[in-house]
This record gives sequence, C-alpha cells and structure tokens, in this order.
Amino acid sequence: MLKRQRINSNPRVPSGMIAHTEKGYFYIKGDKRFKFISDRARVSWKLREVKTTESAMTDIKLSGIIGFRDGSLIRDVSTSKIYLIVDNKKMLVVDPDSLSELGFKKHEVVLVSKREADFQKEGGHLNGR
Repeated sequence: MLKRQRINSNPRVPSGMIAHTEKGYFYIKGDKRFKFISDRARVSWKLREVKTTESAMTDIKLSGIIGFRDGSLIRDVSTSKIYLIVDNKKMLVVDPDSLSELGFKKHEVVLVSKREADFQKEGGHLNGR
C-alpha cells in the first residue's frame, strides 16, 4: 500500500501571491505583506490565492495597505468619474476615446466606493491623442 504524502495545510506563501489568513487577504512582496483596501482591489490583481494561517506568516511583516493593480479601470460611485490606475496612481479619464484606443470595454470598469478611489493618489489626466 502506498503512503499518502501529507500536504502542508499552513504554507508560507511566496512573493507575488496572495495569502488568505484568518485576518484577511494579503499581497506578499518579498518579506513584506500588504492588506488590500477591499475585495474589489484584491480581485483586480488576478493572482493565485493560498489559504494559510497567521502563525505561518509571522516572519512576513505587515507593511501597509494596497489598492488596485496597475491597468485597472475604476469608477468612483460618489462622483461617477472614471480612472485608470497607472504606477499606483489614478489618472482621470477625460476623453472616453482614450479608453477604446487602449482596448478597454465598458464592462471592464469596476464600481468603487469613494474610500477606495480616494486611497489611490492623483496621477493626472488620461487624454486621447
């Protein structure tokens, strides 16, 4: 009879992935971890999520909060303004043609709260040609 290999149910999550612990979801970058501003922000990263425990992550220092991934298109529901996230900053879309030039579709806009939108620093305007 073959012995079954036991898989560690509390893995240490490597850099570039998302750890899901009893305290929430965290983006792992080297020896640091960043809590997501919201579930919508977490989903924007489209990374593998690994279930683990806080005890398995004690050597990874909590280093702050993280927002939306670069390339995300968000709409602040409090103002209806649309932003493209570039270099961790929100660029106000002032010309809708610029979105189609970049290949975006209407359904790719994520509705976000004022708190989520305000978390991203201002990054200027996204103009068309």
